[in-house]
Amino acid sequence: MRRWRLILLATALLAGRALAQAPSAAQPSEAERLVFLHDHLAASRQPQVLRYRYVEEQQGKAGARDRAVLTLAAGAGKRCCDVHGEYLSGASAIDLPDIPDAHANPLLLYFLEGEVRRLQRTTQGQAAHFRRQIRQSLADTATVTEGSIRWAGATVAARTVRVSPFLDDPYRARFSAQATTEYAFVLSDAVPGGVYQVSATLPATTAGGAPLARRTLTIEETKP
Repeated sequence: MRRWRLILLATALLAGRALAQAPSAAQPSEAERLVFLHDHLAASRQPQVLRYRYVEEQQGKAGARDRAVLTLAAGAGKRCCDVHGEYLSGASAIDLPDIPDAHANPLLLYFLEGEVRRLQRTTQGQAAHFRRQIRQSLADTATVTEGSIRWAGATVAARTVRVSPFLDDPYRARFSAQATTEYAFVLSDAVPGGVYQVSATLPATTAGGAPLARRTLTIEETKP
């Protein structure tokens, strides 16, 4: 778990929050707990491969296609699971250290770090600022809704965390074209790895129009 905390700190997504568990620290929000602290892998304690389909769309038209793969393997003492991630390819690839004895699903960190780097690349802004805004918005303004999804031929319970980190960003004018981006995390303990889908959506400028851009990761299949 120490190495897991170091990865969280390295991405700066939870820097300064209550994860130090000091008695005087503020408690994490429900959204923070679901995204970063929940035991997503509780029902996946066996070696397996989790595959996620990555799709980009521009105004409703298909764009890039890629994939992310998480390999869950037995670690020290043959406990499961240590997690190795392969996230996208080429310039979009993200490389993070393997996580021993993982509990939270690192796919969420991969996705958010990919979004931060995209923003840095396309706006010339500072990665630390984007990470800080995402982290703070999960603490302060994110919403959590109960719902359901279809999985393995059945309807199963799911929770969706939604957040728009840059709506009130003091530097919004510097990247106004992307400031309305909304992130959604669809989580379900009935799905292997606990994460059904994550997405980033830049809404249409007019009501009823297709989103200007959308990037989605959806679990695809599992193999023992």
